[in-house]
Parts: sequence; C-alpha cells; structure tokens
Amino acid sequence: MSKKKDKAEKAETPVAEGAVETISIAAHPRARVAIRRARTRAALTAFALVLGLGVMAGQTPFDATWRALIAGIVVNVVAWRCAIIVWRHVVISEVRAAEERYMARRREQHEKHAARAAAKAESVGFRAA
Repeated sequence: MSKKKDKAEKAETPVAEGAVETISIAAHPRARVAIRRARTRAALTAFALVLGLGVMAGQTPFDATWRALIAGIVVNVVAWRCAIIVWRHVVISEVRAAEERYMARRREQHEKHAARAAAKAESVGFRAA
C-alpha cells in the first residue's frame, strides 16, 4: 500500500473507547516553531560572537570560522535540549489546564442534570430524603 492510503486509513479509524491519546511536543504547533526559532537564534548568535572574537583576537579567518562553526553546532544542540525541556513543561501544564476545564464542565453538567431530576421528581410528587 502507498503511504497516502495508510494515512487515510489511520485518519478514518476512530479512537477506541478508553484509549489514551498521546501528546507530543512535535505535534504542538507553537512548540515546534518556538524550538526551531530558539535553536536558530542561539546558533547564529554563538557563531557571530565566536567569529567576531576570533578575528579580533588575531586568528586566521579559517581558524576563526572553524571555531565559530563548532560553537554554533554545540550551542544549537544545547539550545535544542533546553527548549525541549521548557516546552515539555508548557505542554504538560496546558494539558492539565484543559483537563481541569473539562472536569469543571462535566461537574456543571452533572449538577444541572441532578437539579433537573430533583425538580422533575418534586413536580411528580416524590420527595428526596
């Protein structure tokens, strides 16, 4: 089968009752963009800073560029990990907040149904103990 057919089948299959939906940072649209932006800015800043300092220190252009490239790569990886840690906490807090809102709505609906049932029982003539 082609990849398009596989994706179409996955999209059509409903989530099983009681199945847990996984949440990932890669699927979060703001996180993905913010992580990419943080990595890029940190790497470019480190590259420019190390290149400028290397040239000002009297290094040859080749050595200064080589060291700047290495610094950019290292800072890119470090910034990537830091951004993932930060966004993991953000995504978890967003999920918890959404869960709390969902539970509050469920509680309100349950209270409304209980009030309606009590009113209906009272109108019919039953009394709650």
